[in-house]
Amino acid sequence: MADSVPMREAADRLGVSVAAVRQRIRRGTLESFKGADGRWYVRIPTVPDDVPYGVPSAVSSADDVTSALLDTLRSENAFLRGEVEVRNRELMDRTREVQELHVMLQTAQRLIPATVPDASHPPERAGERESPTEQEHTSQRGAQREPEAAWRERLRRWLGG
Repeated sequence: MADSVPMREAADRLGVSVAAVRQRIRRGTLESFKGADGRWYVRIPTVPDDVPYGVPSAVSSADDVTSALLDTLRSENAFLRGEVEVRNRELMDRTREVQELHVMLQTAQRLIPATVPDASHPPERAGERESPTEQEHTSQRGAQREPEAAWRERLRRWLGG
């Protein structure tokens, strides 16, 4: 059963201000009604006799509920902050990997010979001999082919091909 008391007495019993009692009435956590004398009365749940005065009853107040909700939100917020930190680290790792791959790709592109014929070096015709300058250039290209083959093999292994 609930006691019906004037608003001031309800505030005193609950240990809160009259404004807090009004807020609880608006929120629906306390029942109220207007008496025949024109005053507002509040129904306060009764506490069993074996519970000492000042000890919270089994009926939770709005402050207890608010406190529990805040604790839950704080713990969820901490969890989400941790998740964001993990995702940021993963993103930084992936960015670093992409940068390394970009450097490897640029290096590999420099080592791969151009497939478009160069106009300054016409194709050889049968029977023509290379000049000493062209022979020197050809021998330099042969020296470059060995590292190029090594790079291609590395790329092939890395790409799994």
